[in-house]
Amino acid sequence: MVNRAAKDELSEELLTPTLIRAARALLGYDQEALAERLGISRKTLALIETMKAGPVDPRRRRVLEQMKATMENEMLVEFIFASKSTGEGVRLRRR
Repeated sequence: MVNRAAKDELSEELLTPTLIRAARALLGYDQEALAERLGISRKTLALIETMKAGPVDPRRRRVLEQMKATMENEMLVEFIFASKSTGEGVRLRRR
């Protein structure tokens, strides 16, 4: 069983709709182009970009983790997750 602190830490590192839209804008991609690059449908991306806060089912969690890994490793996006002192954001890493 995962303790509450570990569970909260995991949920903080999941991509949020705001982070995904910000990364997409930073990269200059529309939904169709980003979805294709990530290997998901445009409809799936649109649903993820509008999802409400709350519990995330395991399938959606896996998609979000895959998206995060692809965007960080292949597209050089750096995600900044919200903390007690800062908000969330995105930036590009240099090659």
